[in-house]
Amino acid sequence: MRYLLFFAVLFVLRDAGAAERLRACGGDSNWPPMSYIKAAGTPVEGLSADILRNIFADPKIELRPWARCLAEVQAREGFDIVMSVFKNPEREKIYLFSHGYHSLTPSYLYSAKRFSQAPLQVLSDLEKYKVCSLHGSSTFYTKLPASAIESGATSYTSLVRKIERGHCDIVVDMQEVLWGFARLSLLPLDMSTYKILNLPQTEKYPLHFGVSKGHPQAAQIIEQLDKGLLELQRNGKLSSIINKYQ
Repeated sequence: MRYLLFFAVLFVLRDAGAAERLRACGGDSNWPPMSYIKAAGTPVEGLSADILRNIFADPKIELRPWARCLAEVQAREGFDIVMSVFKNPEREKIYLFSHGYHSLTPSYLYSAKRFSQAPLQVLSDLEKYKVCSLHGSSTFYTKLPASAIESGATSYTSLVRKIERGHCDIVVDMQEVLWGFARLSLLPLDMSTYKILNLPQTEKYPLHFGVSKGHPQAAQIIEQLDKGLLELQRNGKLSSIINKYQ
């Protein structure tokens, strides 16, 4: 009887410990330098992942299709935190957000074979072209309605192929991400063929961690994130993590 009680207690403790282990997700198309894997089966790297590991004890971090990651955090289907997310009015109805921890630069990718000169002089020039983005990504900074952007591609490789095949003139995303792909050789980007330029008339936007408003511990998780970010900022570790990936 004592042995049965002993093992019962062990199972309860194990389950309690598992419940306390937070799970975070990012996009499985990779989003360097925020979160990415260099090869299948290797741990998730990147500044967002490193920040979480400095705030929480042994968080479980996975990369999922981006739209699915957002949906699974919203519905609390196995994930507590979405990493590297921008605020927008639609998302603010669904998630609570941490303080910002990094800022990214709206940019665009195009083929120099297609355009001998930069195709955009002002932001509204986007209306003249076929614009593409990753499925599930937030493109509020373009000022275009969602219907004006082709967002069927579920990977950055597919986005590059859309430009190669003439299905897109321009891909919109963040400068740091596009250059991150080039530096890590995670995409077949020949930088003598492709150009990356800042989107005119835009500014940097902060990144956040997000937790579903329906999560029973949403406020506590956000509070712990904000306290952790403040401490990392105070002790200089936040700058060190960001510099590591630049």
